[in-house]
Amino acid sequence: MSQLGSNVQLQPDTKLGARVRIGNNVSFYPGVTLGEDCHVFDGAVLGRPPKAGSNTNRVPASDGELVLGAGSIVGANAVLYSGSIYGTQVMISDLATVREGCAVSDHVVLGRGVMVMYETRIGERTRVIDGAILTGRMILEADVFVGPGVCSINDNDVYLKRFGALPFSVKGPVVRRFALIGAGANLAAGVEIGMGAVVAPNAMVTRNVPAWSVVAGVPARVVRQVPIKDQQWILQKFGILCPDSRQSA
Repeated sequence: MSQLGSNVQLQPDTKLGARVRIGNNVSFYPGVTLGEDCHVFDGAVLGRPPKAGSNTNRVPASDGELVLGAGSIVGANAVLYSGSIYGTQVMISDLATVREGCAVSDHVVLGRGVMVMYETRIGERTRVIDGAILTGRMILEADVFVGPGVCSINDNDVYLKRFGALPFSVKGPVVRRFALIGAGANLAAGVEIGMGAVVAPNAMVTRNVPAWSVVAGVPARVVRQVPIKDQQWILQKFGILCPDSRQSA
C-alpha cells in the first residue's frame, strides 16, 4: 500500500506502484506514473506542464506523461516537468529541476540544485553533481561524471537568434561514455567530449576533446593523455575490449 503525506491531491489518471511513499505538500499534475518503491519528499512538483513566456524563441513540446521508474527518489522541492521518462533507481536530489522531453536512464544521480534542460538524454549510472546545468538537447552517455557547478550551452549564435534574425536551432554538447567534467567547467554548444576524456576544473571547452585525453585552460587544450593502464582498467571493468587488445587483433 502507498503512503500519502498531508495536503497531497492525486489526479484522476495518477498511477502509483506498490509501496510508494509521498511526502507532505507534493503537487501532482495529470499524467504522472510512479513505479513501485518510489519515494517523493516534501514539496516536490511532478508533471509540471511547460509554458512559453511572451519573450522566448522556443515553443515547448506538447505535454506528455511523466514516468518515474521503480525505486527512484525525488528530493524535497524538486520539480519534474511532464513528458520525461526516468529509469529505475534514479536519484533526483533536493531542489533539482528536470524539464520536458528528457530521458534519464537507470541508476542516474542528479545532485542538489541540478538543472536539466529540455530534451536532454542521460545514460545509465551517470552522476551529475550539485549545481550543474545541463543545457537543452544535450547527450550524456553512460558512466559519465559531471562535477559541481558545470555549465553547458547549446547555442553559439544567440546574439542574433534572440532577436529572430536567425532561425531558432540548438545543439547541446555530447559527452561520451566514461568522460569526466571537472567542477566549474564550461562546455560550448555542439562540442563532443570523447570517451574517457577528462575536462579539468574551470576549463572552457570550445572544440571537440579527443577520447582518453585530458584538457585544461581557457580555451581548453590537451595537456596529456589518460594513462593506458587506467583506460584498460575501466574498459575491462565493463567487459569492453581494452586498447592494447584492439591494436593486436
